This record gives sequence, structure tokens and C-alpha cells, in this order.
Amino acid sequence: MNNLHRWRFAAIAAATSTLPLGTAHAGSVIFGDPVPGTNTGIGYEWTVNLGANDSASFMRFVGAWSWEDDSLFTPGQNPVGWTHTSDWVALTLDTPQRLTIRLDRQAGVPLTGDPGGPFASTATMNPSFTIWSGWDTDGSESHMYNNDRNVTWAEDLTYLGHVNNSSESFAEQYWDLPAGTYTIVLGSNAPSDDADDQGYKATFTTSVPEPASALFLLSGFGVLGLRRQRSNRSSSTLSHAH
Repeated sequence: MNNLHRWRFAAIAAATSTLPLGTAHAGSVIFGDPVPGTNTGIGYEWTVNLGANDSASFMRFVGAWSWEDDSLFTPGQNPVGWTHTSDWVALTLDTPQRLTIRLDRQAGVPLTGDPGGPFASTATMNPSFTIWSGWDTDGSESHMYNNDRNVTWAEDLTYLGHVNNSSESFAEQYWDLPAGTYTIVLGSNAPSDDADDQGYKATFTTSVPEPASALFLLSGFGVLGLRRQRSNRSSSTLSHAH
């Protein structure tokens, strides 16, 4: 973990401790790396453990261009996000489960340890996320990552899928997955840069896969593909404030 990432942890840890981030029904949520005390691999902000029919939720903030920075994209190049302004989650599933990830805009997230504010913006929070199998806890991070494929500098991760949302107030998707470890990156895909950090709420839930899926997972043949994608179709207006 480089000096910039260590500074970011120190600057926001107090603010996070004041939030209702441990609102898990039975699953566990920890603000911190799954391998504390090391400075190698991805600097995970969150460590989450889920069992059967479980759930966990937490809130924090990310950069407006954290998941994808459109200003860096040109035809023929792969889309990239910013490693240190996104939030990284180290997830463990204890048993084969259907994992649903939902990421919402969240107003009222404090930026400091004062619950009275100041608060993160939501003006350019377009929730987007990517999931890989495995954790990356060795080597070093890069400032940028590819959000729709394997990450060259995180060689221990295998890409599973992503949700690219450039306008809606939430993003939601599920996968049928075997027991194991997973990496999820949370961020925003804003049409323009916003100097303010953007508030989010993440909710992870598990449920029993459909019978055919469950048999496939238990047989050890690996991860099933994407089943469904849902997005908010409300008529609410998104402000593109700078």
C-alpha cells in the first residue's frame, strides 16, 4: 500500500467509525484490510463475511470519477477507474450462495468525525461496481485499474462481472457463486468531475440459489455467469453539478 493510500485510511477512519456501518443481520463488516499490518496488494477498505441467507450493509464515500474516469478514455483504450478514490471490499462467502450487490446514493454521510457534517455530496454519484474472484494481498497497487476485465497488477483476481451505471441512483445485480473469497470495487461513473466526495450505501445479501444452480455450484465446476441486472427506472432528475 503506498503512502497516498495509507494517508487516506488515516484521514477517514474516524469519520467511518461514527456511521452505522456494522448494520449486518448476521454477516460481519469490518472497516479495514483482511490482512492487517501489511502494505502489499490491494488496500481494502472493507472486510465482509457472509453465510447462508445473510446480509450486511455499510456507508462511506468515493470520488465522482472513482469507478470510471471518462476523461482518460479514448477509442481503442480500456476504461479505467482510480484505485485510491474507489472503495475495495474483501468478501468471504462461507457456503455456495446467490450474492446480490446493491449500491445506492446515500445523503448525509459525514466526511469527518463530526456527525453534524460536513457531508459527502450525491450530485454526481452514479453507483457502479465490479466483482472478481479471489483477493490480491501481494505485490503493489497501481493508481488506476481496469473496471471490466482482469487487472494486470492484481494477478490473483479473476474478473466475474460489473455494472456500469452512468445516470441512475442505484445499481443492483446478482451472481450464483461457490464458497470462497471475492473482491468488489465500489465507485461512481460521473459524466463530469465533481470535487466533492460522493456518499454511498452498499448492501450485500445472500440467498439460496435456484436448484439447478445449487447443484452446479456444489459439483465444483466453478462460478456461474451473470443472471440478472436491475437498475432504477425512476423519473428522478440527476444533477450534474460541478
